[in-house]
Amino acid sequence: MDKSKAIGGLISLYNRYYVVFWIVFALLALRASYYSFLGALESSLDMQWYPAVQLWTSGGGGNSINPYLAFLQGDRFMANGPNYMPFMYFLMMPFAFLDWESAKVAFGLCNIALFVATIVLLYGAGVPRIFLWLMSVLVLLGYTYGNVIGNAQSAIIVGFGVSLAYRFRHKPWVVVLGLSLVCIKHSFGLPILLGFFLCGYYKEVLASALVAFGFVCLFGLKVGTSPFEILHLLSEVNAYHYMREGAFGGPSDLMSLSQKLFGTPYSMLSLVIVCVYVSFVVLVWRLKPRDNLVIAGSIVLSLLSLPHLGYDHYMLFVAICLASVSLGVRKLCYMVVLALFLWRGQSVFKPLFDRFNPELSTHWAMNMGVVFCVFVIAAFLVAMYVMILESKRRAAC
Repeated sequence: MDKSKAIGGLISLYNRYYVVFWIVFALLALRASYYSFLGALESSLDMQWYPAVQLWTSGGGGNSINPYLAFLQGDRFMANGPNYMPFMYFLMMPFAFLDWESAKVAFGLCNIALFVATIVLLYGAGVPRIFLWLMSVLVLLGYTYGNVIGNAQSAIIVGFGVSLAYRFRHKPWVVVLGLSLVCIKHSFGLPILLGFFLCGYYKEVLASALVAFGFVCLFGLKVGTSPFEILHLLSEVNAYHYMREGAFGGPSDLMSLSQKLFGTPYSMLSLVIVCVYVSFVVLVWRLKPRDNLVIAGSIVLSLLSLPHLGYDHYMLFVAICLASVSLGVRKLCYMVVLALFLWRGQSVFKPLFDRFNPELSTHWAMNMGVVFCVFVIAAFLVAMYVMILESKRRAAC
């Protein structure tokens, strides 16, 4: 009863002074975005600008350079490795016609605008306003927001795509558009498409997969090779990133744990990944949880199973907000604590890890060691099953 009164009092306070709450958010957003934007101007090292330039503006005589092949042959710029699906380089076409400095400005502003748009979409999707305010503030104060913008990463674009698809889930063509955006990064695209498929969006998932493959075909036509060769080259680029000697992988997924233990992302742990996916499908099929929980669970499934670095933990913001539509307070608290550990660990926990093992040069987005990796995997596993087991009947949202 005391807890209910406290929550009711907080909601009442928000309803009375909601303008003040959002003014505070706006000030924090301006500060965080300003410093993140400065980081983008100095870095943007992961932006897919150079592969887009190769595809759209570098070829002579009307030909295009295949960025996947060029990368494998040693033609590289900063960390702009083209390990994204071909659709990404069609989205990046406007940036390819800008010089490097102008592209950094434009892409940074685009990421900031998409973050604000994501909040608007989540509000329209029914996320409780006070909780949306809280999560928006927490993600601004964390490590991932600034890292995504500063390094010109794609997590905000993917989060926008998921939010767009869920917000307008009753409009098939919008769902297809949102899921197509998600497909720019296959490590998110596959699990999230599975989540929407299990929720009954069969035609939309199939259409978005066809859109993604259609852009593979267009990409192949532009560089003069077959779509299957494009997919093969993409797999080679990914193998370079995750299978070469010295590759660390991420800090929180089973494939990275395999990399740490066995020197390859593909090992006996691959059987564990298969079991996790099968259990996810079986539980959703048997228990019929609410759509928002399945989609939130699919985001966590992606973070749990496929290679991700620390900036991709931004997606916990979207997952937790979607889960809040129907998840209980205690279980939400577990998810928020997990997110805070990953978002704020850069400044709070990293010095402790470095002191414990000073010989290992680490940072929060990369190799934090086997113990850390196992801990986060276990936490993700619990979070995913908590969301799936929360609801035992499917309800239209």
